[in-house]
Amino acid sequence: MKKMIFIFALCLSFGTLMAQDAATFKNAGNDALKAKDYAKALENYEKVMAATGTGEQDYAMIFNSAVCAIQIKNYEKATKYFDQTIAGNYKLEDSFFNKAMVLKMQKKNEEYLKVMNEGIAKFPENAKFKTDLAKYYLIEGSLQYNNGATLLKSAIDKLKSKKYVDTKDPAYLADIEKVKKEFSDAIPLLDKALELNPAAANAKAIKANCEKQLKTL
Repeated sequence: MKKMIFIFALCLSFGTLMAQDAATFKNAGNDALKAKDYAKALENYEKVMAATGTGEQDYAMIFNSAVCAIQIKNYEKATKYFDQTIAGNYKLEDSFFNKAMVLKMQKKNEEYLKVMNEGIAKFPENAKFKTDLAKYYLIEGSLQYNNGATLLKSAIDKLKSKKYVDTKDPAYLADIEKVKKEFSDAIPLLDKALELNPAAANAKAIKANCEKQLKTL
């Protein structure tokens, strides 16, 4: 009986010590966050998580850990911690949106699109999801259009410099096919931008230019 009491007391003492350590680390993390020492803040918050283990999670602290990870450009950790806050239903809109931004920073476009579309489905009243996704499609569509315009200028310059015999030259025609593909690929992207933001004047103008060029080529 005495042995059992000793073991219980030891466990209780250990648990109390762990809780005290966690509180100390959390306070140190909060102080570092206020001082904008994001690496130190994250280090201390992770010590809290290690001390907590599978116990009750402090999702506000985990969210702050993700923010700190973004600041020090540790995007893998940022994604990991936003996944945890999403699982814990903590600041869901911000967690989804910030996770999407982290994925976009890493140029993980497919994953970014998936999270953004999830965000739009879950939070249809939150305009920032549609706004950012519309900008994404506008930028992607603009890149395709600019590639096409650059290729077209190059083909015309080669024609003017007599590098190509005439507009029936096979090399010229091959270049024009590449141009057409760029303009054609731009249109669906711009359509998506307009679907999300029908008032986007830039998307309308670039799409009109693509269609005009395709008719004349």
